Amino acid sequence: MGLTFSIHTLGCRANQADSEQMAQILLSAGFEEVAFGQPADCQVVNTCTVTREADRKSAQMVRRAARLGDQVVVTGCGAAQKGGAWQRVPSTALRLPPEQREQILEKIGAQHCPSGDRLERNWLRRDRARALLRIQEGCDQFCTFCIVPYVRGRARSQSREWVLEQVLALGTQEVVLSGIHLSAWGQERQEDLADLLEFLLPRTPGVRYRLSSVEPDLFPTRIFDLMVGYPERVCPHLHLVLQHASDAVLQRMHRGYDLAHYDALVQEFVTRVPGACLTTDLMVGFPGETHQDFEILMRYVRRTPFARIHVFPYSQRPGTSAARFPDQVAEAVSQQRRDRLLKLADRKRIAFQRQNLGQIREALVESESEQPGWMKATSDNFLPLLLRGGPALRGKRLLCRLQRRRGELIIAVAESGAETGTVSREEGF
Repeated sequence: MGLTFSIHTLGCRANQADSEQMAQILLSAGFEEVAFGQPADCQVVNTCTVTREADRKSAQMVRRAARLGDQVVVTGCGAAQKGGAWQRVPSTALRLPPEQREQILEKIGAQHCPSGDRLERNWLRRDRARALLRIQEGCDQFCTFCIVPYVRGRARSQSREWVLEQVLALGTQEVVLSGIHLSAWGQERQEDLADLLEFLLPRTPGVRYRLSSVEPDLFPTRIFDLMVGYPERVCPHLHLVLQHASDAVLQRMHRGYDLAHYDALVQEFVTRVPGACLTTDLMVGFPGETHQDFEILMRYVRRTPFARIHVFPYSQRPGTSAARFPDQVAEAVSQQRRDRLLKLADRKRIAFQRQNLGQIREALVESESEQPGWMKATSDNFLPLLLRGGPALRGKRLLCRLQRRRGELIIAVAESGAETGTVSREEGF
């Protein structure tokens, strides 16, 4: 075996897309990939610093990598962090800011690298059914709790021609468009995400598109027209970040919208788009969050058809405005609110699963299950599925009938597009 590498990724889909890019660069240079946790010549840890817990986990993974590899590369949003949990990170670790990820070979001093024209430009390993494509970088929002604009820089986006070139090169059934502030794509050119999809759809026949996390302030509602007009091409899934339902809290967060604006988007989405799946991020314990603020949030979640909710307790980030705000919420109170909201979120998830039972949805088969003879898949409306079959189904889009729940998964049976007998039974569960 020649030179080896491993990559461990924490955080958002933008980080996942960056890891795919670095992996392909290393693979194209002749490196061989091994699973993280095994010895390797180069250990890459793509970090997240959005919360103290993310810092702790990131720094822990860097220390673990240092015990396994000759060279450790720390990249992602935590690459510039020094204090707190990062104080115990080995000083020999190479810190590679996100904007320098394409220079990883040069930075690690790898020899015998191919010329630039041999490096694959699409950054996708060929065994993937879905591609994450980062089309936007940075953020101009400067939310008072968020360190990301300071570590990722100002908002900037790739051209629609660049995006088209990458999608055509990827060759996957589904492309997830991602970014740090994805809703801001094209703003510097007076374009928006709907313009991009309208450009891509006729030029990329057969490709299904899914949006990663979007913000309400710049989100173009014409995308709903595309979801309705191209039901097999634009996934009916919207991860629309809310953070909180109290206008007072949203204002202190500097979010740039109020609940009425957010809810208008939600109502248009769920009433117009068949099979609509709404997911979101919520934060509890923000400085000054009162009991009344939290109950406003709980009431809104109860009445809104969220399918999945990511819940985060507020975490002080040095250098942000909110870190200096008075009325910091006690950690015990924040955790109690988080636990209550998580229980409600779980009930919402189960309700959405049950709502979809008996329906026929298009699903993308992605990987083998831990259970032999079964494959993992994801429906167009973001439900995790299990269906009978083998590796030959990977990368296929199948119409599947959703039959029954099994924990967080749904057992599905293919209605069309599969080889005879491969996905027609439920043995094994």
